Amino acid sequence: MRVSATDLDAFRYWRDSEDASLEALVAQLRRELAPTEPMLAGTAFHKALELAPYEELATLQADGYTFDLELDAEIDLPVIRELKATRELVIDGEPVTLVCVADTVDGRKISDHKLTSRFDADRYLAGYQWRVNLLVFDAQEFRWNAFEARSDKPGHYIVHTLHTLTATRYPNLEADVRAELADFLAFARVHLPERFQKDAA
Repeated sequence: MRVSATDLDAFRYWRDSEDASLEALVAQLRRELAPTEPMLAGTAFHKALELAPYEELATLQADGYTFDLELDAEIDLPVIRELKATRELVIDGEPVTLVCVADTVDGRKISDHKLTSRFDADRYLAGYQWRVNLLVFDAQEFRWNAFEARSDKPGHYIVHTLHTLTATRYPNLEADVRAELADFLAFARVHLPERFQKDAA
């Protein structure tokens, strides 16, 4: 079974929220939901940063979106960008391929870009994306570059604030990731049985 860092965080959000919908979560995990406008804009922003040259920029563009950078900030963009990695684990006797994508990799430092309307440090730290990335990449430090933006018309965003937030590796990180994966597999056995059937086939 392949489990992404995004899958794990979506499951955790549903499990810990009183209002989250089981049907919506299952549809999301089955990739049946159409992307929302914020998701499309975020994907375009990631692509624009991935392709950005090393120079002073006022505007980024990708996939029909324009992002005006109205902020005085230096964005750290190492040479290695958008790198996918996997790690094989066995959870409760079940082989699992843990999958994640780092927006940038610089030695043992990982970065992730977020395009958001509101910066929420607590939610980022409570999630498992950073833990999964540190485990899979055998990294020491994970940093979010959270770009606050507002849209004034379709396809156009004004990026006005950059927040940075850092989390570091800790001794029980792998044990915590394994525990979350065990909970996810228990959920998947009931609600996503096709994942096991495909792997068995």
